[in-house]
Amino acid sequence: MRRLLASMIVIGMTLAGTLTGHAQSYPTRPITIIVPFPAGALSDAAARILQPKLTEALGQSVIIENRGGAGGVIGAAQVARAQPDGYTLLVTVNAPVVMAPAIQKNYPFDPVKALSGVALLSETYLALVVRSESPIKSIADLIRLAKEKPGQLTFGSAGVGSAHQIAGGLLSTKAGISINHVPFQGGAPAVQALVGGHIDMSFATLPSVMPLVKDGRLRLVALAEPKRYDGMPDLPTISETVPGVVSTAWVGMFAPAGTPKDILERLYKILDDALRMPDVKEKMIALGMVPVPQGPAEFDRVIAEDLKFWRGAVETAKIEKQ
Repeated sequence: MRRLLASMIVIGMTLAGTLTGHAQSYPTRPITIIVPFPAGALSDAAARILQPKLTEALGQSVIIENRGGAGGVIGAAQVARAQPDGYTLLVTVNAPVVMAPAIQKNYPFDPVKALSGVALLSETYLALVVRSESPIKSIADLIRLAKEKPGQLTFGSAGVGSAHQIAGGLLSTKAGISINHVPFQGGAPAVQALVGGHIDMSFATLPSVMPLVKDGRLRLVALAEPKRYDGMPDLPTISETVPGVVSTAWVGMFAPAGTPKDILERLYKILDDALRMPDVKEKMIALGMVPVPQGPAEFDRVIAEDLKFWRGAVETAKIEKQ
């Protein structure tokens, strides 16, 4: 009995040493961050702002790979299937993780079981945008035009299951109009299609459209947010005209489920420090991202709550699974 007890103590001490030792030896080789959207997307911008800070703190190269497709789900699924060793990470907006499961018929994994939150990084703002020559200057204009041309207007999105799609669905349902959804392989291609005149309007994150707004090619109509953005106090929300049209967006980092907790905590500590640095905050705010760092446990709770919330929002918007 004493021998058994002693053996159990030794095994326990060995396991404890192994668990606490992960972060001390990690990393010993380059780390890959998968961004599940094309270059120029919000997730890509966030990852590239944080990349040098991670490289400096970890002492290893941090490689960013853009793996777009299926509204970000292809890249997210790649990370969900990766080894849980901290060497494959995901930086994405919320849509592929908490919205797409409610919309995509063949969504390939359970976000709660397959991914672990590393950090909530930032919140951002989703806007409805049109070409500068468009007659749509307000949500009231859009509703009037949509009723004059039922089923003829089109709006672009970052893909099936995106915040963009949900915003358009909510607007259609709550305003009693019909605007046709045109999904793209990311927000940037949707904006390019809008500039090229292939669609009438698009939902987009502020970072993806502000350069085009500033040079006069696009015009912001309204935000799909619960309240106005302090940085643009004159820009109204859609809900001011059509209550309940809200489709918020955030950016976060994930690791495969089962990644050692000490690695998750080390990564979060580095990210938290970085997001408080003046140069990082300045770059993110300039792109319409507001740093709101939260750690693994808090972030996992956000994921669980958001999955429930967006299932309800999709039902309200009457969006069928595709």
